[in-house]
Amino acid sequence: MLFNVQVLRGIAATLVVWVHTQELITGDVLPHWLRSFGYGGVDLFFVISGFIMVRTTQYKDIRPLAFFRKRIFRVAPLYYCATFLVVAMSIAMPELMKSTQPEFGQTLKSLLFVPFEKTPGRVYPVYYLGWTLNYEMFFYALFGISLFFPQRARQAAIVGAIVFLSVAGSFIDNVSDHGVAAYFYTRPILLDFVLGVLVASYFHAPSRLLNPQLSWICICAGTTWFVFGGEVFSFGNAASAPPTDTFLRFGIPAALIMAGAVGLEKSGTRLGNSLMRASGDASYSLYLSHYFFVGAVIAIAARFELTFGERAVLAAFTMTAAIGIGFAVYYLIERPLAGDFAAYRNVRHQIILRQSVR
Repeated sequence: MLFNVQVLRGIAATLVVWVHTQELITGDVLPHWLRSFGYGGVDLFFVISGFIMVRTTQYKDIRPLAFFRKRIFRVAPLYYCATFLVVAMSIAMPELMKSTQPEFGQTLKSLLFVPFEKTPGRVYPVYYLGWTLNYEMFFYALFGISLFFPQRARQAAIVGAIVFLSVAGSFIDNVSDHGVAAYFYTRPILLDFVLGVLVASYFHAPSRLLNPQLSWICICAGTTWFVFGGEVFSFGNAASAPPTDTFLRFGIPAALIMAGAVGLEKSGTRLGNSLMRASGDASYSLYLSHYFFVGAVIAIAARFELTFGERAVLAAFTMTAAIGIGFAVYYLIERPLAGDFAAYRNVRHQIILRQSVR
């Protein structure tokens, strides 16, 4: 995968961590733009997902079932671990889990990536961060179906289907109108995937002329829009949660950043460093694991009367620790679930070396 794309994945995961960590800093001491722009991490993830799906399948003879199997084995194992952990916590500590109840039906729907109304007006799975995975799996389903089409028609089919659903969604205002699925799968946020598909299609053409200056303009304009666009575009105004009306607020600037980053790498410029690239590799683990730690810190901090300075320091520590935990989950859980036990072999090797030295 492109170096710059992996860096963006790491940034997207870090933005989501910031969204939850900022709950430690109570009051209105932080400016609105600083509190809000982290929500765009999900949109950036979705744009990247659309890009990756095209880049890894374009002009290749990939069977839909093989595609589905690969994506499910990539996404499901770690998510299932997180879901079962939440279920176990809801049984052991029901007073802390609020709306999460150990109900078989909700758990089964979560594991099958079926959206449902957890509580009135809140369409979340058992582990609420999994709502984004419901969209990812839906996009994979649409993309997998498009693989039945001829090569030249695949992208047109996926773009046409998502645009149609988004237009249909403009006539669906509430979950109660036509049901959860009709509401959830027609939200504007689906268009983020389309932007990723279009970026990948643009840069795939071998004759495409690359202009580094234009790439930098895309990154600068996209970043400015991404961070300060709340002065023009609002979000979170839909009748139901999660916020899925973020296409104008975050989707378009995320695509500009994505296009700029890919363009720069195509012209020989890399963004970030090896650590940021590694955070992209671990971004899925970071995304799924961080709230277990962050939520615990928030719950503990609520019991103490902390000053703004103390909360700011705690927030910085919490973000750093959450990222470190994300790396640990990646090497010790996610990769072994995929069949890579290198981390455990290295630990075993170190233990043998120490014993031999003694």
